[in-house]
Amino acid sequence: MPGWDSLVGFFAALLMGLSQIYGGNIGLAIITVSVLTRLALLPLTLRMARHALAQQRIIHSLSDEIKKLRKSHKSDPQKLATSLSELYRRNGVKPLNGTNLAGGAVQALVGGGLYAALRRGLVQGQGLLWIRDLGRPDAVLALATGGITFVVSLIGPHLSEQSRIAAAALPAVLTLVLAWRLSSAIVLYWASSAVVNGVQALILRTK
Repeated sequence: MPGWDSLVGFFAALLMGLSQIYGGNIGLAIITVSVLTRLALLPLTLRMARHALAQQRIIHSLSDEIKKLRKSHKSDPQKLATSLSELYRRNGVKPLNGTNLAGGAVQALVGGGLYAALRRGLVQGQGLLWIRDLGRPDAVLALATGGITFVVSLIGPHLSEQSRIAAAALPAVLTLVLAWRLSSAIVLYWASSAVVNGVQALILRTK
């Protein structure tokens, strides 16, 4: 697709241009592009996150009514679904709206474009700090990224206090499993984005 190829080409050129500014260090270029793109999207992602939190609070306030409906319609799943849908409609529960859909599409395009650019072989043989080859997996970086993900998930405002540690552990473990196999360049992008996610979580906790 011409449009997609242009987007991927743009990110590839941006990474190469920044790496030249950094004396050929593609690793620093990856971190810079990852952080800047996530910061640029931060107003949009904050709006999406606040909408999700507002929806979560409404659903939590309806927990008693939801339990009653599930009990009274436990033998009729279709009736239960209809009743829950009506309850949500009356109380303004809208999990998806135009902003969320548009925001998700923008994030997917940016993240996918960067991911595809990094897979073009730009990082083969390039290193950063202890990482000798950004084109290959690195155990230390994988562990660090899993740790960052755990901390960011732990401070997320959407988790209840009772299940906070368990809920934060799951994405951290999944991140570690994936990061263990992915190239260090991809994981570096992932870790940089996770740091900005942490900033977003802190902002949400102060509101």
